[in-house]
Order: sequence, then structure tokens, then C-alpha cells
Amino acid sequence: MLIEDEGIVLRSWPLGEADGILSVLTRSHGKIRIAAKRIKKNRLMSTAAAPLSRSRFIYWKGKGELGRLSSASLLSPFGLALSSDYPSYLSSCLMAETADKLLETFQGEEGSYLLLWGALAALAKRRLEPWKVVASFELRLLAQAGWAPGSEECAECGRKGDFFRFSLQMGGWVCEKCARGGEKRYLKSQKAQFCALLKGDWERSGARDPAVEGLARDWVNYYLDRNLNSEKVIREKI
Repeated sequence: MLIEDEGIVLRSWPLGEADGILSVLTRSHGKIRIAAKRIKKNRLMSTAAAPLSRSRFIYWKGKGELGRLSSASLLSPFGLALSSDYPSYLSSCLMAETADKLLETFQGEEGSYLLLWGALAALAKRRLEPWKVVASFELRLLAQAGWAPGSEECAECGRKGDFFRFSLQMGGWVCEKCARGGEKRYLKSQKAQFCALLKGDWERSGARDPAVEGLARDWVNYYLDRNLNSEKVIREKI
């Protein structure tokens, strides 16, 4: 079956001297993997298949997981636009790796694609601080996958209230009665910032707070349940 779809290249790796394999988050078919024959010898297709490029792909899909690329045309060269700003480029690499690790093949809805597209565009326009884009993207990507901490109820008992202790194991904010003693307590302003990042509310996201940034990172790492290759280096530089 021949499929045409637009997508963002999350990762690529070589296959022999001239071929390659692409991991692509598409708009309509989730995350896919495509084998690209002689990709290194076709300059236009090679550019369209570069990591962080948003491109239109035409590929053959059989019974297996691996498709076969027929053609690719570049729509948005995010990699090129971001390469001139080191923190923004590193941030985009971290977001691409997060999406690649979180989503299995054929997983991901249009919302995931639009979220990554919007985050890359925000970094390319330099309108938001890179750390803020990364934290919000990761929290919202997890929320789309079903892991979103509620802000107005206890994650354990469901009681309504404005609680300020957070439990990774229980899945969100917990009341004093349900707290088991190891949960960290946050300020009201810190909880508000975390919730703003979760919603992509830039007006209320405020200035950089290491405690909030750390909470967002812990939440993502807990549900990814695996290490990101680029995280240790990138987190120190954005």
C-alpha cells in the first residue's frame, strides 16, 4: 500500500554505505519507521530526511513494521533554522528523542505531531526560553498519552482541594492525609507554574524555577522508565 503523509524526522541511522532508516512522527499514522534506499546519494531526499526536518513522505507499507521510502520533499527545515542557536538546537534534539522513546511504532495521534511541530516552531522563532518549551512539550506529550496529574484533587483519594505535595508513585498532587512521608512539598507559586507548563499557558509560566523544572523532569523520567541518551548533556546547557 502506498501512503502519503507529512511528518517530522525524530531520528535516523545508517544501513550500509548508502541506505538509512528513519524514525518519523507523522500527522496521520503515528510514529513510523522507513527504510530509505540510496538516501545518501540523493541530495534533496537526504535533506528532507535529516533529523528535525518536517517533510512530506510517500512510502510503501507492507505487513511488517518497516516501510520503504519512495520520495520525500522538505516542508520546514527546522534542523537548519535551529542550528544557529545551540540551546535551542539541543532542546529540539531532546524533544525528538523523548517522542521517539515514548511512542511505539504506529502510536501517536495528530495531536502529538502538532505538539512537536509547534514546539519546534517556537524554538525556531526564539520567542520562548528553550527550557520552558522542553518542559511544557514533555508534560503535554505525556498528558496526551494518558499521564496527566490533576491539579484540583488528591491523586490517591480524589478529594477536592489545592494540595502542594507531589507523589510520582501515586500520580500527582496528594493531600496531607494520603501523603506517605516522602513526598516533596512545593510552594503555591511553584505548583501554579507546573500547571501552567502542563497547559502551555505561557503568560502564567513565569521565570525559571529549578524546583519546578526538576519536578517536570522527574515526572517525565518516571513514566518513560528509560534513560535518554542526550539528557545528561543537554539538561546542563539549556
